[in-house]
Amino acid sequence: MQFIKRKKYCSDICKFKGESISKEAIIQDIKLYYFNNSRIPFKREFNHTNAARKRFGSWNRAIIAAGFIPNPVMFANEYKAKDGHICDSLSEKIIDDWLARKELTHIRNVPYPGNAKLTADFVIANYWIEFFGLQGQHKRYDELVKEKLALAKQYKLKFIEIYPHHLFPQNKLEEVFANLSLES
Repeated sequence: MQFIKRKKYCSDICKFKGESISKEAIIQDIKLYYFNNSRIPFKREFNHTNAARKRFGSWNRAIIAAGFIPNPVMFANEYKAKDGHICDSLSEKIIDDWLARKELTHIRNVPYPGNAKLTADFVIANYWIEFFGLQGQHKRYDELVKEKLALAKQYKLKFIEIYPHHLFPQNKLEEVFANLSLES
């Protein structure tokens, strides 16, 4: 079945079925996701966000009904990764935890050469890694992305870019780091 544009459902019938999920089923799915992933799902990871909004009034209210505290602004909180690193977002924590599970020694917030005010999210050996989670959403953020890319090019840094589609709805970090060669 092919989906056109950004439609979530193939037909009005499927949309009705998807949006008619019960409160109990939504709560159960949120709890199951938490059990399997040790965190609440983002809206983009959850198949029934329209039903959740319809049943609870908002996504955050559905999260509260499931017994969890919502993160109302996606990149507003700091999170502690399993290896103790402080991450600026849940997405960065997901990346940090993945690197730790793969036993890839990594450093957080390393200043760029030529501009110590800008820092890379992660450095592994000689690879500079950035999660560009807000690209295309904020003008100033996009300017920072351009600055970082320019510095990477100027200093010939081995550079890995990670975007939300690499994490959601399915984690694709294995693919992102598939060609990582830790030899100099």
